[in-house]
Amino acid sequence: MKYIYFDSIDSTNNEAKRMINGAQISENLCLVALEQTAGRGRQGKSFFSPDTGLYMTVVLPVGRPIASQVTMTVRTAAAVCSAIEEVTGKDAGIKWVNDIYVYGKKCCGILCEAVNDYEKGIMQYMIAGIGINIYTKDWPEEIKNIAGSLYDTDPDPIHTHKGINAPDPGTVAGRLTIKIAETLEKWIFEVPAEEFLSYYKSRSTVLGKEIEYIEDGRVYTGTAVDIDGMGGLVVKPAAGNNIVLRSGEISVKMR
Repeated sequence: MKYIYFDSIDSTNNEAKRMINGAQISENLCLVALEQTAGRGRQGKSFFSPDTGLYMTVVLPVGRPIASQVTMTVRTAAAVCSAIEEVTGKDAGIKWVNDIYVYGKKCCGILCEAVNDYEKGIMQYMIAGIGINIYTKDWPEEIKNIAGSLYDTDPDPIHTHKGINAPDPGTVAGRLTIKIAETLEKWIFEVPAEEFLSYYKSRSTVLGKEIEYIEDGRVYTGTAVDIDGMGGLVVKPAAGNNIVLRSGEISVKMR
């Protein structure tokens, strides 16, 4: 794995695509930034990326059938969750599809993309963008009730924090970067489906919960009952047969 570091960049995923378009990537690569000025999340949303977090993109030249990317997102979520737990010792959970939660707050977002050769039916590159809030404390109004950090009790920025009661941020960021990159290399294509699915389910924050989901512009209610072999969320609606969600946003209903 080759590593390239930036103090600040528009988006590590954007940089990955620029490098791919310039034929600059021939090996597994990890782009790392302490700040993004135009971070991107799923469904075209912006991703708040101040200099108190870690933002990285792992690029894997895969050269495999496009069909193999079906489980890419859930495999990435499982790998990142596992790495966070190993490095920090904190219990982490996965909100389908790929949001990582610690202490009941979202501390990590993931954006998986692919560069495909449709004529050959080949996925040329897998691009996994990962944004982690390490010491972020001040949030925009629209996300302040749902966003959290791995160490959100410390007010100092990641560059200068030297507190006694929290790990050195350089060590945390550095260890997370390497552990996530190494785990992704293994989990994306090598770990058998039953292994990553078992882990993913064990960390799910939604299985067994009543959820709301949107279909055809309407909001429905159901119970999340399983994750299928392709990473789809199996839902038992309030009425009718089970359905499988392949994408989209869900929310857990508060009782």
